[in-house]
Amino acid sequence: MATMMAMAAESHNRGLYEPQIPRVRDTRRNCLDTTNIKVVDSRQLREFSIKGHKVMAFSKKDAITRLKHLKKI
Repeated sequence: MATMMAMAAESHNRGLYEPQIPRVRDTRRNCLDTTNIKVVDSRQLREFSIKGHKVMAFSKKDAITRLKHLKKI
């Protein structure tokens, strides 16, 4: 019983219950970076008018898809 408690305490000290931070290799400096990487969309929204409905979208095809999801066309 004492050995089981000692093993449980040892595993808790190793940090098994802490959330894991994703590690990303930075090839420029050849080291590990632990910060989270956020992807930024470089596309720009434009305003389209389709059948009298105005919608902001990346392309005309995307605008049609967005209006279909809203059940406006």
